[in-house]
Amino acid sequence: MKPSTHAGTPIGTYDMNYVFAEHRPDRTAFTLVELLVVMAIIGVLIGLLSPALQSMRELTRRSNCEQNLVQISLALSSYNLTNGHYPIGTQAKTGPIASEPKGFHHNWAAAILPMLDSKVIYNAIDQSASVYSSQNQKVRELRIPTFICPSATGIRHNATCYAGVTGSLETPIDIDNNGTFILNRKMTDNDITDGLSYTLFIGEMLSLASEDLGWMSGTRASLRDGGHRINSGLARVRNLQPILDPTYVGGFESDHPNGAHLLLGSGQYMFRSNSMDQTVLQQMANRSDGELPAALQSRNSQILDQPKTPPQDNDGNGTQDDASAPDTGQQDKNKVSPTKVDQSTSTSGTSK
Repeated sequence: MKPSTHAGTPIGTYDMNYVFAEHRPDRTAFTLVELLVVMAIIGVLIGLLSPALQSMRELTRRSNCEQNLVQISLALSSYNLTNGHYPIGTQAKTGPIASEPKGFHHNWAAAILPMLDSKVIYNAIDQSASVYSSQNQKVRELRIPTFICPSATGIRHNATCYAGVTGSLETPIDIDNNGTFILNRKMTDNDITDGLSYTLFIGEMLSLASEDLGWMSGTRASLRDGGHRINSGLARVRNLQPILDPTYVGGFESDHPNGAHLLLGSGQYMFRSNSMDQTVLQQMANRSDGELPAALQSRNSQILDQPKTPPQDNDGNGTQDDASAPDTGQQDKNKVSPTKVDQSTSTSGTSK
């Protein structure tokens, strides 16, 4: 029989355990302190992973930008093979070119559309009318995905992020520029005497949305020069500072961190930082300066010593110093001298 649990009677061990077990509450949720600790840990982890995620996103955007340059390079090469020359940078009656919505201004970007699998768009362009005419307005307002860098922000819907190179100095776009894509001139491989591997064809660019005339305009909207450091004009673009001189061309800019992509005539693309040597950039932008490539020249020349090759005998075996050489009278008797082949016999046998 169980002990009595009335007042004045002692409670047994069995009953005490039973009472405590019976009134223990069931925990079905976190306490407020535990929840706050978990949220704090998650916040710290997100803060640690956020830069890595941003870096991965930028790497993906940069890779897509490089693929755009590859397609443009293939289109330029295909155009050259088909027509015997590269596309004209821009067309007008006279120069220099002013970045204003008036003039003929058909450019290199529109010329390579058939090579970018956009022949329908190319056929819709009225080649006899100005780029800014009403006949070409519908085509001019199109957005060409190949001409858009994934990292670019704050640009027009119909802009291009890739510019043809007009020359090595900040000079108005004209027929006498020393670049590849200039006014009214068809460039061939023979005109690029520095070699395609050392000549800059395309560079990344950004323009204010208020002053951008679109990818189809053969002005600074699709042409730039090597007279400026990379991203030197980025602050002006981001601060929305307009250009007062309509003949100003400008340099290369991008929204990639600390640099921009460049494309050589050989098809090689490269990412160059804001601190790129300006002399090297200007030399690359010049198609025929005739100078030794500055990018290949060492600024801190060092003499490299070639390891000495140990002397060998006629059989190709290494020789030893006279002091360590064994006595010639104690040569290995088991060594067999190489068999000599009678060349005259073998020659006469094969001629029969």
